[in-house]
Amino acid sequence: MISSNRRGIRICTPSMISDLTMFERPTHPALISLVAACAFIISACEEGEAPPPSEPAVAAEEVEGALVEIDVDEYVVLMDPVVPAGTVTLKLVNRGFEEHNLLFVVTESDSTIWETERRLAPAERRTVVLDLEPGAYKAICDFSGHESRGMFTEFVVEETTPAER
Repeated sequence: MISSNRRGIRICTPSMISDLTMFERPTHPALISLVAACAFIISACEEGEAPPPSEPAVAAEEVEGALVEIDVDEYVVLMDPVVPAGTVTLKLVNRGFEEHNLLFVVTESDSTIWETERRLAPAERRTVVLDLEPGAYKAICDFSGHESRGMFTEFVVEETTPAER
């Protein structure tokens, strides 16, 4: 049924395959790897508990001043274009798959007034309390050339009345 060539490689024709038992059928290592990878991916997609966040959500009593949510992703900084002056709590979330940092630059003088102490890992959440003066700013990720890819946004810090807070 199965013949071998000079190198000892088993050779069979398509008509011979139907005569082979399950254990004699030739298998390809790549096929076995593909099946194993698919099984792993499917098992990872099963329902279950979500992993705990790297930092708990900000509770209302922990917020100092206004809450400003900032999401960073490849290659965008998402936040409100108007932020109230004074004490604010920044809620930073890295929604991307790369590390990011963030710094605030005064547009007029091009001076940095704040930056993250360390990069945000993928899926990391962090809160920061900051005092902001009125003016025009840029929020920039300058890690690994991200700014040149468009990862910045402009925002304005404005005085607000107590009714607006």
